Amino acid sequence: MSRIKTVCLITGVVFGLTMLCGPISQQTALAKSKEVNSPGVVLLEQGEPPAEEPELYEKPEPKIEFGTKYPMLSGPADTSFEFEVKLEYVTGEEARDFELSIEGPQGWLAYVCESTYATDKEIASIHVEPAPRTETIGVIAMAPFWLYPEPGEYAIKLTATSEDVTGSIDLMAKITARYDFSVVTKLEGSRLNIKATSGKDSYLPLEVTNTGTADLNKVTFSSSHPAEWSVTFTPEKVESLSGGDSQEVEVTIKPPAKTIAGDYMIVLKFSGDPSSHANDMDIRVTVGTSTKWGLIGVGIVIAIIAGLAVTFTRVGRR
Repeated sequence: MSRIKTVCLITGVVFGLTMLCGPISQQTALAKSKEVNSPGVVLLEQGEPPAEEPELYEKPEPKIEFGTKYPMLSGPADTSFEFEVKLEYVTGEEARDFELSIEGPQGWLAYVCESTYATDKEIASIHVEPAPRTETIGVIAMAPFWLYPEPGEYAIKLTATSEDVTGSIDLMAKITARYDFSVVTKLEGSRLNIKATSGKDSYLPLEVTNTGTADLNKVTFSSSHPAEWSVTFTPEKVESLSGGDSQEVEVTIKPPAKTIAGDYMIVLKFSGDPSSHANDMDIRVTVGTSTKWGLIGVGIVIAIIAGLAVTFTRVGRR
């Protein structure tokens, strides 16, 4: 009986040890499996605090972004190029003051203003709240048109800076050619009337000026006048005229020999190449009788008076 109790006791002890060691061996195997299958994972000793987990992504750096609907504007040299630009402070946490600077072509007038509707108020910095709020400013650029810059594209750069945050935007002003000229008389007060004599030449001095922003290849002249009149130009045409330059042209006007005294109208017309024109010029010509015919008329009047005097004298004696 005691033998049976002994066997039972040993069997119970073995069973208990088996139940106790099984989970421990499973945990050890699982830990080893994780160590093999997960490189870089370090088993911690008992009592050692766990390491902090690294962040999954880095927070983007704050930046200033620009936007404009029309990055390129075009026009002749005397155009005021007005750009509307938006600023947005992205991923920023607090509002910042940004200093504004602008770079334009040499000799140009370029500045930043409050808006394209308030171009007379120049600004040097702007206070920008974090996105999604945006701010709008204006950029003004003007070419020195009196220097007649060549047609083409001219770059303008706007920069905003606040401590470690800097951004910029490139804008473009495209200058196009403008062909235009004017004609005036060189008479006192630029008057538009002259006196002429039948059968004789009269002279009208004109001044042709290139008021455009590009060279003119040619300026031609024509006229509308009464029948049998002669209207000529010296020179007959201007071969070329640079921007801002002027040239004198003389108009010779000759009424026919038997033109009746009075006022007559002639029209001078002008055309330029490339396509351009100046306003027509209406000239009033006052024609008087020739001096010779005037002297003959005076002689006839004197002869008539002398004849009447002689007649009255003879009649008075009778």
